[in-house]
Amino acid sequence: MPVYRPADRLVLPPVDAEKYQTVCHYCIVGCGYHVYKWPEGRSGGLLPDQNALGVDFTKQVAPLSGDWIAPAHHSIITERDGRRYHIAIVPDKECVVNKGQHSARGGSLGSSLYRPDGPTHVRLTHPLVYRATEQVPTTWDDAIDLAARVIYGSIQRDGNNSIFMKIFDHGGGGGGFENNWAVGKFFFNAVQTINCSIHNRPAYNSEVHASRDMGVPELNYAYVDAELADTIVLWGANSYESHTNFYLVHMLPNIQGTTVNAKKDARPGEQVGPGRIIIIDPRRTATVVVSEQAAGKDRVLHLQLNPGTDIALANAIARVVYERQWHDKDFVANRVEAETVQPFLDQSLQISKSLDEVLAEAEKITGLSRTQIEQAASWIAETKSDGTRPRAIFLYEKGVIWGLKNYENIGSIVNLTLLTGNFGKPGTGCGRLGGHQEGYVRPGYPGPRPAPYVDDLLSQGQGNVFYVVGCNPAVTTLNAQRMRETLQTRGKLVRDALDANFAADNATKARAILDAVKQGGLFIIVQDIYPTETAKHAHVVFPAAAWGESPITSINGERRLRLYEKFMDPPGIAEPDWKILGMLAQRIKALAQADGNADIAQRFSGFEWKTAEEVFLEGGQSFADGVKASTERYKGVDYAFLKAAGNNGIQTPVTIVNGKPQGRVRFFENGEPFYTESGKAKMLPTPWPGFPAIVQEQINKYPYFLTNGRNNNWQTLYNDMNMPFFAERTPLPYIEISPEDAKKEGLQPGDIVRLFNDYGETMAYTVVSTSVKPGVIFMLFAHPRATTNSLTTPYVDPAVIIPYYKGSAIGLQRIGRLADLDARLTYKPTNFDKVV
Repeated sequence: MPVYRPADRLVLPPVDAEKYQTVCHYCIVGCGYHVYKWPEGRSGGLLPDQNALGVDFTKQVAPLSGDWIAPAHHSIITERDGRRYHIAIVPDKECVVNKGQHSARGGSLGSSLYRPDGPTHVRLTHPLVYRATEQVPTTWDDAIDLAARVIYGSIQRDGNNSIFMKIFDHGGGGGGFENNWAVGKFFFNAVQTINCSIHNRPAYNSEVHASRDMGVPELNYAYVDAELADTIVLWGANSYESHTNFYLVHMLPNIQGTTVNAKKDARPGEQVGPGRIIIIDPRRTATVVVSEQAAGKDRVLHLQLNPGTDIALANAIARVVYERQWHDKDFVANRVEAETVQPFLDQSLQISKSLDEVLAEAEKITGLSRTQIEQAASWIAETKSDGTRPRAIFLYEKGVIWGLKNYENIGSIVNLTLLTGNFGKPGTGCGRLGGHQEGYVRPGYPGPRPAPYVDDLLSQGQGNVFYVVGCNPAVTTLNAQRMRETLQTRGKLVRDALDANFAADNATKARAILDAVKQGGLFIIVQDIYPTETAKHAHVVFPAAAWGESPITSINGERRLRLYEKFMDPPGIAEPDWKILGMLAQRIKALAQADGNADIAQRFSGFEWKTAEEVFLEGGQSFADGVKASTERYKGVDYAFLKAAGNNGIQTPVTIVNGKPQGRVRFFENGEPFYTESGKAKMLPTPWPGFPAIVQEQINKYPYFLTNGRNNNWQTLYNDMNMPFFAERTPLPYIEISPEDAKKEGLQPGDIVRLFNDYGETMAYTVVSTSVKPGVIFMLFAHPRATTNSLTTPYVDPAVIIPYYKGSAIGLQRIGRLADLDARLTYKPTNFDKVV
């Protein structure tokens, strides 16, 4: 294991410490926390009446009690006035999401805070402008002025669509409703460009267009439904590592049998018992192993399918359900548009073929046995001995969202849920698990569907300005090596223009930049909290406030809306995203007014916000009313209400009943309509498409199928690389390779390997693991020191422009070993399985 040196003293908040409510800024589960703040030099006592936690620390605290403050829960911060404070961030026992528990991510929140004398000192603190061959700190007025002049000049000369952007659309630490409204108002209403893309994909789109087209908002369930289901279906998700407290607090107790009484209360008159879990994943993940050890292998079914074959599997399971007459005939007849059923039966279930033919084909494609497919269908849909239908909840994530053919992947899972009637009742639902928390509120996107493939257009020399906020496409977009080359080569033309005009004022520099982009250059603006790989290429860098440094609001995976209070100052002169965009819009407005351009001046009006709540309330007014209101609808809620609601908040969409906000636990109960014109759901034809030519070419050429995913580190490691516990644990990305393939390649655990294909190359260290089958290699994704996305193809699902991050093929070469890694790491598999 890595060398981690925890503190040897426990610092306790005194009774009079300031107390704030907040939510973890990492994954979508959204665990609730309390923040305690008190001056450096003071500490609470050990007795219950001497500390803010009310705990007797003269005695050993119970395990998993949530009564201690771990070293990673604590930090000492320095405010802008120079005063220093202790901060302790502890799980909220009253929050129904985590019930006092924390994940590895949430348990490190204290370590993630900015401190000038700690590892996070590398945060961006001041605006940077490229001058004299380097990025130099400057004032807000100066940096805003240069960026505004270039954006305004580009719109004037070359039109709205000359401005390209790639920006977050989520909640949590990197977004929230406040910042998202500002982004949408700036780019959609003011700039009015269609060349927009989202933080983790190359176009402006939803990752769940299929579900929405079928009338099913993707966050339609509650976490309690995982406690009440007969069967949990986890599809393309490693929830023990990636959605830890949803798994540990809500799923695991069900399959262990401790929620049976709750099932009896919620489902009177039905036969209930301990739940089962089906895990569909090409890896034998930690979720599989922990589930087997905690609940027994008889309650866990792992379908270790061949990567990219999810559609074929979903269709095969659905065909078994249909053939055995286990489908919910009443639900399909009354809640599904009749004209959509037959195309589903014909193309997805292939009813013109015999069941034997369909399952034989599915076995060949997926690598699973007929017995496994039939067992899954039985656990999901076979009528129980008392005559009642089983209840199943289907939870999917990046394994299918970023898998082969996103649209049909999602559609095939929703089809299966509709076929089995698993909507609108406790213990049912079908939706994504999520990555970040959600916080989407924006004016309508002005572009088409499918949206422009921004990465491709940039690589072809299109676009004058590339504005990147809260993401790192140089590392995380598909075919990231191409993106880095684009930023480097096109950005250099602008750097050369600035170097040639180093003595000029901003007006002259802006004209020189516009001349350079006319010759193929690209003016790059980055707005972030850290100096990312992408920021290294920027000509202007804006420092943004992070979690805890400005109030935000977001919803979690069960749509629980909460207030994340501000409890510390941003570093240096950093500002919230909404405020930065407001300053930029006001400057563009002033330039337009000076030019007598009334149209552009009007478009950039209305950005004079003073507080985060002002932005929140303005965004809330954009939501429509009615029973089919937006999933995120919070209209009628303000900060005072959320402060009073605490870390349990309110579940959106919110409606106002007798003057009071009322939430919704789950969708489609009591005949509530689906989100279509008819009020009925739609089924979708989802035939197995096979691999696209561009991917199949790599599969034919290279010996290993490459897939990727997360572990307990968070996403791009933008915080984790500056937190010793995480940085020391995963100093480089790793691959997981089967024992058989490791032997064939002459690899030992810890060997450094080079991975390569026709699109790029990268490096990793080796972990020999049972997690993957022979012929498959898994790599930790988005590590800033070597990214797997250099190896992904440019292929996207053409229907929705969602990338196929999860599928490529590679060759590999052993490079050698790094002695310093050998001294610090064990290279043990992360799924806890022993390798024989």
